[in-house]
Amino acid sequence: MITAATEQFSQASASWQVESLPEVDSTQYRAAGLPPWSAVVAAHQTNGRGQRERQFTSDLGGLYLTAVLPFDGNAAAWRGFALAIGRGVMEALTANCVEDLRLRWPNDLMIGPRKVGGILVEQGGTGTLLVGIGINITNRPWLEDHTLRYTAGRLLDHCNRALTRPDQLIEPVLAGIRRAHEDFAAKRLAGLLPEINRCWGTRRHVWLEAVPEIDLPITEGAFAGIDENGRVLLASPDGTLTAIPEHHIQRLIEVE
Repeated sequence: MITAATEQFSQASASWQVESLPEVDSTQYRAAGLPPWSAVVAAHQTNGRGQRERQFTSDLGGLYLTAVLPFDGNAAAWRGFALAIGRGVMEALTANCVEDLRLRWPNDLMIGPRKVGGILVEQGGTGTLLVGIGINITNRPWLEDHTLRYTAGRLLDHCNRALTRPDQLIEPVLAGIRRAHEDFAAKRLAGLLPEINRCWGTRRHVWLEAVPEIDLPITEGAFAGIDENGRVLLASPDGTLTAIPEHHIQRLIEVE
């Protein structure tokens, strides 16, 4: 079990200050106000949060981490950064022998039809971003929330190495987050578009739920990635692509 401690990890010339705790309400709350290149890791969260304030089940055996990154305050320029984080974390896990990972728009790590992790990016202080990561490793969240029985997965079942503890992945995940920050600062979303669009895997049929009071031009189709403005691309059966602004979409659901 993780015990309360502060550790240093060197990653590509940056020194991370990592606070490891047995339990917190939320690593996002704990990390708010910390300086850049700080991180909070917890063995258990009592109030883990996902996108749109949804609950994120955080039982023992998962990795629950928030990294604090420098931010220049230009929110428009950093639009789509969560997608770059998804790519960076996915590549870090793949390099550590996790198989068959893919992304699901906008912030999920998937293996096949099952979600194994989620990403939450929020502004921290005036000059920081909080990058929250939750990854199921050896835990079984469906035992705490039975609605997850057919939708959640874990890395232990898709890894060809001895993966027994969440702390084995702290350094690789922090390294992936740092690389994503460096790449995005240099290239922005448009420059990273080909790499991000390769992370979705094979095209899947999806259904879009609109935010209240928005009428979408199309609600079903094959997910075809995103464009340089971060809009979701849906392909109709005849191959026509429709671009839908991300802020018009409440939820994307993959249809089996």
